[in-house]
Amino acid sequence: MHAKITILGGGLTGVYLGYLLQLKGMDYQILEGRSRLGGRIFTKMSGNHVPIDLGAAWFWDYNPKLKQLLEDLNILTHPQSMGPKVWYQPTANASYQQFQLPPQEQISYRIKGGATNLILSLASTLDAEKIHLDTMVNRVTREEKGYKLQTSQGIFTTEKVICALPPAILNARISFDPELPNDYQQIASKTHTWMENSIKFGIGFPKAFWKYEQIPVTSFSNYGPITELYDYSNADQDRFAMMGFLHPEANTWTPEDRKAKVMQQLETIFGTRVLDYISYEEIVWQEQEFTHVASNNSLTPHQNNGHSLLRQTFHENSLIMAGSETSAVLPGYMEGALHSAQTAFDLLK
Repeated sequence: MHAKITILGGGLTGVYLGYLLQLKGMDYQILEGRSRLGGRIFTKMSGNHVPIDLGAAWFWDYNPKLKQLLEDLNILTHPQSMGPKVWYQPTANASYQQFQLPPQEQISYRIKGGATNLILSLASTLDAEKIHLDTMVNRVTREEKGYKLQTSQGIFTTEKVICALPPAILNARISFDPELPNDYQQIASKTHTWMENSIKFGIGFPKAFWKYEQIPVTSFSNYGPITELYDYSNADQDRFAMMGFLHPEANTWTPEDRKAKVMQQLETIFGTRVLDYISYEEIVWQEQEFTHVASNNSLTPHQNNGHSLLRQTFHENSLIMAGSETSAVLPGYMEGALHSAQTAFDLLK
C-alpha cells in the first residue's frame, strides 16, 4: 500500500500527528505493531467498570498543549484525589505510619474515562483504512522516489517516513538502508524508554471503605512490593479502585506471586476489608516487546530523553525522527509526545 506520508508507531505521537495531517487533508498512513493504538497509554476496565490507567495516567497545569487538546476534543478531566494524609513505610521492618501531606504546589489531573479516551477520541477523527494494526516494520529502504517498508503485513511504499517510536525500540527492531548515522544509533541505544521498567496494578472494589472510614489511600514504601499507591476511583465517584506501582524486582515473580504479595501488603495497611475486591489488573511493561528491548546498557530514568541527536532528520527531511523521548519539551510524557508530533508536522508543511 502507498501513502505520501507514513507514520511508524500508533502511540500518542503517531495518532496526534495523524490527527494534524487529517485536518489538513494530507495523505498519510499509520503502521502500528500492536493490535491497538495508544502505545504506553493503556486503560483497562476493572470488573466494576472503573477505568484504570496501567500506562500514562496524569498531567499537570504545566502541560498546556495537552490541556488545550483535551478541551478541543471536549474530553473532561478531574483532579487526582490525594487526601490530607499519606501512609509511609521507610524500611522493610517498619510499620506504616501516617503523615500530613504538605500543600500541593502542582495538582495532578486525570482524563475522565481513562487516558485511552484521548487516543480513542483522536482515532475517531481518522480514516480507519489509514490505520494498519499488527503491522511490524522490519526494514526501511531508501529508493529513488521514496521508501520501501518491509513489514509483517507485506510491503508499503511512501515518500516520507516519520518514526514515532521510542528511539531504543526503533534502533533495535528496524533496520535502515542506508544505515542511520552512528551518532544516532549510539545515543538511541542508550536512551531510556519511559515506563519500560514500570509495573502497574489496579484493583476494583464494590465500595470505597476508605472514604467512609476516612482512611488515607495514598501510600509510599521504600521497600515494596507496592512502592506507590493511589485512590483511582472514577470521576463520578460511583466506581471505586486503587492503582499503584510495584518495585521493579517484581518483574521476576510469577503473576500469582505478584498478586499474592500485593494483597498481603494491602492487608497490612487496610486490614481484611481489602480481600473483598472485584478485580485485579496488572501490566509489566518490561514484557511488552514494543516498549522494552533487552540491553546490556544500564539506563537511568529519562536518560538521554530530549537529546538533540534524537531529533535528527535525514534525506532532506524525508526521514524524520519523532516520539515523546525525542521531544525538547517534557520528553517521555504525554505533553512531550504532542510537542514531538507538532515538530514533525511543521517539517512536513
